[in-house]
Amino acid sequence: MMLHNPFYPAMVDAVQQTLENMVFMEVIEQRDPPSVFPTEEVVWSSLLIKAPVQGELRLALPTKLLIQITGNVFGIDEEEVTTSQAYDILNELLNTIGGLFMTKLLPEEQQYEIGLPNLEAGDLPALDDNTVVWHLITGDEEPLKIYAVGESLIALNN
Repeated sequence: MMLHNPFYPAMVDAVQQTLENMVFMEVIEQRDPPSVFPTEEVVWSSLLIKAPVQGELRLALPTKLLIQITGNVFGIDEEEVTTSQAYDILNELLNTIGGLFMTKLLPEEQQYEIGLPNLEAGDLPALDDNTVVWHLITGDEEPLKIYAVGESLIALNN
């Protein structure tokens, strides 16, 4: 399969484009040692990639950052953000990032199929050889992480 855009930059571009367009938030790669999220402060969502490859994308970020983003999207104070609104935005962010990632990654005419984002609870699954992680930070130095998981999805990185 011929790549339209290299794997790693395709995801960085997808995240940057999504957050800049939705909430005017700058995101860059974290060059320092990656931030460690305290488990109790992290929310995350997953999205299945069904075709032409199989895998899963995960978006994890601190609850504080999600509330900030949600307030910006809805144009409300962070204190007014409901849990439901925040979770909806988390899933919408991942859905948009996933679609852009596949569009940037695959040849122009290649179709793809993704599932619906799913809010997850608890610790993120352990990393393995079939996982790629992007460590990113916002302009305010808030960390966020994107995970791509699955042998056939990760094979696009080679």
